[in-house]
Amino acid sequence: MRYLKLILCVLASAPFLSAAPLPVIFDTDMDSDVDDVAALAQLHVMADRGEIELLAVMVSGRNEWSAPCIDSINTFYGRPDLPIGLVSGKRGIRQNSAFARQVAEAFPQDFKTKHKQIESAALYRRLLAARSSADVVIVSVGDLTNMAALLDSKSDAASPLGGEALVAAKVAHYVCMGSRYPAETDPGKNKWGNFRTDPESTREVNDRWPTMLTFTGGGPFADSMAIGREITKLDPQVWPVSLAYRSYFGASYVGKVRHTADSIAVLVAVRGFDPFFKVVDRGSNHIDEIGRNAWSEEPDAPNRRYTSELKNPGDAPKVAALFEKFAMTPPKGGLPAPAAQ
Repeated sequence: MRYLKLILCVLASAPFLSAAPLPVIFDTDMDSDVDDVAALAQLHVMADRGEIELLAVMVSGRNEWSAPCIDSINTFYGRPDLPIGLVSGKRGIRQNSAFARQVAEAFPQDFKTKHKQIESAALYRRLLAARSSADVVIVSVGDLTNMAALLDSKSDAASPLGGEALVAAKVAHYVCMGSRYPAETDPGKNKWGNFRTDPESTREVNDRWPTMLTFTGGGPFADSMAIGREITKLDPQVWPVSLAYRSYFGASYVGKVRHTADSIAVLVAVRGFDPFFKVVDRGSNHIDEIGRNAWSEEPDAPNRRYTSELKNPGDAPKVAALFEKFAMTPPKGGLPAPAAQ
C-alpha cells in the first residue's frame, strides 16, 4: 500500500515537472470570503508566466454577482473570454458577499450579455473530454457542489464516459481547500467553510473521487500567512483585487489582513509541496453528516493526502509575501485605465 501511494504521489506531481503549462480548472464560490480573489489573481499571474493554462473558472455558489465578479477579474488580466461555469444541479447555497457586486459594477465585464450560461458539470465534461491524456489539475476553494455533480454526470455529446470514469481518464490531481486538519471539531451545525455548506456533496466527493485528492487546510495554518495590508494600498480604481479587499474589510481597511487558505491550495496545485509545506500521505479523511472532517491513519487510502503545516513555521512571512506579490503583479498586457467612478 505504501509503495502504491508513493507511485501515485509521483504521478500526481509529474505535471509540475513538465515544461508545458499545467492545465488548470479553478472552482470557487467567490462570495463570502475575499481570499478567492487573491487566489484567482495568482492563477492569472501564473498563466501570464507560462506556468499554467487556465482552462476555466467554475462557480460553486448561488450569489448572482459571483460570476460577473470573476468575469471582471478575468477581463482585467486580459482573458475576457475565459469560460465560466455556473453552479450545477439543485444543490448549492447562496451566501452574501461584501465585494462581488462592487467589483462587477466597477470594472468591465459582460458576463450576463456575452457568456453562454452553462452549468459547471457540463463545462467540466466538455473541457475534460477535449484533453488527450490525464493531465488536468482541478483546484476547488469553495463548496464541493460542482465536483459531486461532475461525478454524477452521465454520458453526453462530449464523452460517452460517465462522470467518475471521465475524471479517472482525464484528471491528474485534484486539490481541495477544506477544512482544518487533522480534524475540524466545532460541535455546532452552522453552515460555514467549504465542507459544511453542502455536506452531502462533500461526503460524496471524498468517498468517490478516483484520482489523487490533496486536501489543504485553513484555520491557524492559513492565518499565519495572512495578506491584504499591501494590497489595499493599490488604487482601487485600477486594481479589482484592491477594491475587493477594501470592500471586504470596510471603511477601516488600513492595516487589515486576511488568511490565504485559497492561495495555499493554488500554490500546492501548481508547484507542489516543496519547499514550504509538510504533507501527510498516510490515512484518509472521514466526514460526518454535517460536514465535519477528521483524518485517520486507518484505513490508508492510496490517493488521499493533506497539508496543513509549514515545514518551517519561520517561513510564514516569506510565503505571505509571495502571495501578496502575486496579487500585486500587473497583467502581462499592462494595467488598464482607471475604472470610471
